[in-house]
Amino acid sequence: MGSSVLSRIFLILLFIISVLIVNFIFSPIERLNYIMKLGPEVKTLYIDGMSFRDLNKNNRLDRYEDHRLDTPHRVEDLLSQMTLEEKVGMLFHPPVTINPDWMFRLYSLFVDGGKLTESEIVNQHINHFNLYGNPKPEKLAARLNKIQKIASRSRLGIPVTISSDPIHEVPNGGGVASFSLDGFSKWPSQLGLAASQDPDLVKQFAEIAREEYLAVGIRTALHPMADLATEPRWARNFGTFGSDNVLSSKLTMAYMDGFQGEIIDSKSVMTMVKHFPGGGPQENGLDPHLFSGRNQVYPGNMFDYHVKPFADAINNNLAVIMPYYGITVDQTAENVAIGFNKDLLSTLLRDELGFDGVICSDWGIINGRHWGVDSLSIEERYVKAIDAGIDQFGGEKDTKIVIELLEKNLISVSRIDDSVRRILKNKFSLGLFDNPYVEVDLVKDRVNTDRNIKLGREAQKKSMVLLKNDSILPLNKNLNIFLDGFKTKDLSYGNVVNDIESADVIVSYLHTVFNGNQPSGIDRLVDNVLSTIFPNQDLNFNPEIINKLDSFAEEKPTIVIVDLNRPAILNRINEMSSGLLATFGVDEEVIFEILFGYHAPNGKLPFEIPSSMDEVGNQFEDVPDDTKNPTFEAGFGLTYK
Repeated sequence: MGSSVLSRIFLILLFIISVLIVNFIFSPIERLNYIMKLGPEVKTLYIDGMSFRDLNKNNRLDRYEDHRLDTPHRVEDLLSQMTLEEKVGMLFHPPVTINPDWMFRLYSLFVDGGKLTESEIVNQHINHFNLYGNPKPEKLAARLNKIQKIASRSRLGIPVTISSDPIHEVPNGGGVASFSLDGFSKWPSQLGLAASQDPDLVKQFAEIAREEYLAVGIRTALHPMADLATEPRWARNFGTFGSDNVLSSKLTMAYMDGFQGEIIDSKSVMTMVKHFPGGGPQENGLDPHLFSGRNQVYPGNMFDYHVKPFADAINNNLAVIMPYYGITVDQTAENVAIGFNKDLLSTLLRDELGFDGVICSDWGIINGRHWGVDSLSIEERYVKAIDAGIDQFGGEKDTKIVIELLEKNLISVSRIDDSVRRILKNKFSLGLFDNPYVEVDLVKDRVNTDRNIKLGREAQKKSMVLLKNDSILPLNKNLNIFLDGFKTKDLSYGNVVNDIESADVIVSYLHTVFNGNQPSGIDRLVDNVLSTIFPNQDLNFNPEIINKLDSFAEEKPTIVIVDLNRPAILNRINEMSSGLLATFGVDEEVIFEILFGYHAPNGKLPFEIPSSMDEVGNQFEDVPDDTKNPTFEAGFGLTYK
């Protein structure tokens, strides 16, 4: 190991140790600081036989506390009482970390030294947080209730809005920015829902996910993705509804309806549809979380094709939207990231498409993913983003900087008031001012119930796509089966054997193709760590896997299960296999139910499967399903006769 590598490792360890020491010393001080600033508990006012929360503790009913009034009147009353600091706090949407694993804990320490959420609420007046970590449902509900209690003791008692990325996917079934929290019902990835081509199924999932979110106190879904999977190499295809913009629009509407209901109210979870104006056409398939993937390109002139699902969402009561990180190359007057692009956010999104909700940036566009405005100072980035149309900054917490910009008149208070109005409207619509708490004792009766588990498994079955069947499927019961790539070691309707010679059939499970990492393109610690999450552009399974399958197929009939949460080159695998089945995040037990015919596969491919990397290299990033000789076309899928 070279001396430079050792030096880098030493510096990283030294940094971690230093942060831990600082956190150990200052956390108690920070805790004491916010406790001393807490106001009294919120009391209840009883007027005309009705109860109201005295949020500002003045022993009288203010208009913003009166749930009999309409939202605009409540918003204006509260806005008139807010200080500059309280308004600025509304503009930020950082993480809250609950029961993190060691990676999340280190991330939190890297970003802010593990600053206490309570301190951010009391001292910085922040009241939007997105969930990080892996808490069990009851623990999550209890913790969020405590956070709401702290918020209620702030000067105006403004409640907290908690958001989350997807948490319902089968473990290892999705990818970047989707999580599988223990204790919640398990469903296929968004791409798997698309494979069902069933809006009713998508709505059913969203309704159940809404029930489980509401039970624990999550009120904003940082999903769905309305991006289109037009570039096979893009690592985030798993989170889309596929390549077809008409199908994507239909399923996005169903998803929104299930989470939000007909109107946004106390029974709703708001959907933050992302990533405007469509993050699918990534140059060479590289993702813009990293500098190397900063460009979105349109060689097929299909910009409007990608906008359609967002335009339809806007007409379906969309309240919050998230732009992506990338630069839409040569589509507007300046080539800057979408969060800084006034042509996209103000002219297109607001003026032409008529969006009047909250524009929340993707996470970290000021301090991390500031493509195209790298030469600007932090202050200048805030000014440019707000002028472009950003209302809220995901992942950021630099309230002091924005306050100083307002005091210097570099940003107008009236502009900030516009954003705060939009944000407050959503809080009032969700009913958070009237009751932000959940009933922890009822979580077990509402989350991961037998009904929800069963419906999740049915959805997994409907997401599976049969690509090839040489009359081998469904399998006969009591066959001798050699399993490869499965955690399962025993089957209730087949005999698992430990050697190929004894097997009647081989079943091999291939997980999502991942060959090496996307280069970060910039030598920064966080970016270099982040790059390990993203695969490189090669969609071929490595030679060791292909050779292994070849050897299997030479010995016995071989069935291959392949997870296609990212498209893969399947030509050789298709040739050697006797059966080929595609999954998009399913439990192993569900796979066997399909293999043995307890449920017939009916899913359809949500995008095409290219025949080679040469074909992938010759297609256009913004054009759907345009390789010349696909192994399987979009919409392909067999079933049992």
